[in-house]
Order: sequence, then structure tokens, then C-alpha cells
Amino acid sequence: MTTRNVPTSLESAESLELWAQQIEKEIAEIAASLAPLQDRLAAAREKLDLVNRLIHLSTPDRSSSLRHSQGSSPPLAPPPSSGIEDRIEDILRSTGSPMHIRDIRTALIQKGIPLPGKGDEANIILRLRRDAVRFIRTERGIYALVEWDLPAYAPAPRTKKVRRRKPVPR
Repeated sequence: MTTRNVPTSLESAESLELWAQQIEKEIAEIAASLAPLQDRLAAAREKLDLVNRLIHLSTPDRSSSLRHSQGSSPPLAPPPSSGIEDRIEDILRSTGSPMHIRDIRTALIQKGIPLPGKGDEANIILRLRRDAVRFIRTERGIYALVEWDLPAYAPAPRTKKVRRRKPVPR
């Protein structure tokens, strides 16, 4: 923080307002200089995520290659976990209460955790629903840990609209 034009006494509200404006300008300059670095950081994290995916794809599982060579079909296994479920569980535990999916996504981004797929909320919801052992939907868009014994959200059943036909003129 610079000490330029810092009032030495509290005699004038105008001088304090001027000082506040200078500090706001300084904050804006710092934020503007941080933006390119944040973009570079996000791009580097995305590159690392892609390289890790390539590593995973390029290293075949030895047991599955042995089964293929013996002629039997490979077993159906769940897709490999990226660990995002563990991170979401940590976030929910640290909060101690159910969270909206938007807040979960924001917390993941703030921690620098690469998001699955396109990084939108739908991809995170998909991961949460696949892991029904750990996560439960308590309200619309709100998720919690199963161990908290909260009631699951049951949406109201949809009613089918009946369209009445207009009588045909004879």
C-alpha cells in the first residue's frame, strides 16, 4: 500500500473520501494486472488435466490386456474417478451443511480443481448422482452427504395435461 496523500488527521471527510478513491483505483490496477496471470493459471491447469487424461489413456491395464488375449470379454468396470467426488465431499464436510450446486462449483474453481467435462454444473451433478453412496439431493439444486441422514428430495409428480378437442362442425 502506498502512503501518498494519506491524511495525517481526521479533520476532513473530503480528504478521507479522496484517500478511499485512490485506494479503490489502486485495487482496480492490481486486479487488472492479476487477470492475465489468472488466465494463464487456468490455461496451465487445463493443460495439466488434458495431459493427465492422455497419460491415463495411454497406459493400458495389464489385467484387461491378458483377458483380451485369452478370448474372454473384459469385465464392465465403472469409469475411473478423477477424484472430484472426494474434493466435493471435503468441501461439503468443511461447510457442514448442504450446498447449492452453484456454490459447490464456485468452491471447486476457487480451490483450482479441474472440473469434469465442459466444467458446467450439469457435469458436477452427474458425478454426484453417480455416487449415490456418498451424496444425496436434499432440495432442488442442493446436495449433501448421505451420512447426515437428511431426507431425499422427491419432486412432485408431473401431471399430464389433457387436451380437449374442439368439436368438429357438421
